[in-house]
Amino acid sequence: MSEETVLIQPVPVVRDADGMFWHPDLPPFEEGDEEKSKQWIASQGLTVGMVSLEYADEAIANRYFEAGEPDCSYWEPAKPEGEGWFCLSINDTDDGPVCWWARREVTS
Repeated sequence: MSEETVLIQPVPVVRDADGMFWHPDLPPFEEGDEEKSKQWIASQGLTVGMVSLEYADEAIANRYFEAGEPDCSYWEPAKPEGEGWFCLSINDTDDGPVCWWARREVTS
């Protein structure tokens, strides 16, 4: 019996007090899970894109990096160009917060 893949769908983005978000259907990938996450993305038929607060508007980036606190709730990550993008996560990294966007791969 084959297991059917349930495709992740857009959900409302409800950020925590620090501005972080994790899509409820996104597996809990850990650091070093690159291959596992690539396989999951492929099985979902997704294209992903990342937006970093580090390269956001200078005032927003400065506010975050000068504060020395984990709060980025005031940052509104820009969606990549095109239709159908939805948020997978907003999470902190060694280089500051990043937002991962996803959409179904466009096939001709």
